[in-house]
Amino acid sequence: MIYYWLILVVVVCYFIGNVSFARVFAKLFKHEDITQKGSGNPGTMNMLRVYGIGYALLTLLFDALKAGVAAMVCGYIFAPYGLFELAFLVAGTSVVVGHNFPVIYKFKGGKGVASLFGIFLFSPLWYVGIIMFFICAIFLYFVDYAFLASLIFVFALGIAWIVRLAILQPMWWWICIILIAFNLILCVIMHRANITRFVKGTENATNFKQKVNKLFGKKEKVEEAEIKPEKEIVITEAEQAKAEEEAKKQKELDKEEDQTEKPQ
Repeated sequence: MIYYWLILVVVVCYFIGNVSFARVFAKLFKHEDITQKGSGNPGTMNMLRVYGIGYALLTLLFDALKAGVAAMVCGYIFAPYGLFELAFLVAGTSVVVGHNFPVIYKFKGGKGVASLFGIFLFSPLWYVGIIMFFICAIFLYFVDYAFLASLIFVFALGIAWIVRLAILQPMWWWICIILIAFNLILCVIMHRANITRFVKGTENATNFKQKVNKLFGKKEKVEEAEIKPEKEIVITEAEQAKAEEEAKKQKELDKEEDQTEKPQ
């Protein structure tokens, strides 16, 4: 009977995943459709590209919460039956699938990385999730390819979970490993276009470093950048005036020469 309740968990969590916070925040704060902006993907990285770090973090937070809270609640509900890990991963995976393939948006969703982050953040390995989040943020700052940072993050946490399950071997632990492997494979599939563009050398950078520098940059640098064009304009005008003056003198000399040659 308990396993029938797990089927209900799959259905409910799938529809929770259908809630697209990128779409919600873009419409609410910018009155725009995020799927018509940037890469068109309703996810954290496209929010970063289009609207900046603030909106990206807001989207990341809520996409992570919807998956993490759902997984944690379901895990603790089924914990008395020895099914914490199974219920946790079934619920979390269902949210990710709902996020990636939302029926209410004609199955056009995000790529699931933020939701996976939420699953790891609310799991017993939450500290590994936080550490990897900052490591991948630093990696993104220097490398500037968001999909690479996302894949490194997901695979690092996925491997950590697999090791934990292999050591503890809770009830149905091998199904849990299959669920994690499914999430890793799904993440690669959702990023297949990015991988292809990266191999061809046409993948777009996120400009994460530029956005961070703009957010925390010094005012002096901005002022110098604003003053520099004005100096260039002044120099250009001075050179133009000098050129006009020389042309005028040359014209007068030519006129004098013509007058001298005329009597002859």
